[in-house]
Amino acid sequence: MAELSAERIVKVEEREKSNTHRIDRLENLADAIHRQNENIARLVEKLEATNSALDAQEKRLSEMEKLPRWRENAVFSSAVTAVASAAAGAIITMIFS
Repeated sequence: MAELSAERIVKVEEREKSNTHRIDRLENLADAIHRQNENIARLVEKLEATNSALDAQEKRLSEMEKLPRWRENAVFSSAVTAVASAAAGAIITMIFS
């Protein structure tokens, strides 16, 4: 009977060591997952900041793209005004000549 209980104690101790090793590995894995989640949270914050910066740049770019159209319209209007003024001047000159 003493042999059986000694044998059982040995088996329980072996199982305890095995379980302890498994728990240690799980704790290490849990720590690694925790660190990874913290890194992901930091990455998300940086991505949000980058997206905000990109939105601001997009707005600025849109405003800059509108400027050449405005300039083209101003140049076209000036050219039409100049041609109309020249034509009006020529007509007035012909009338008074």
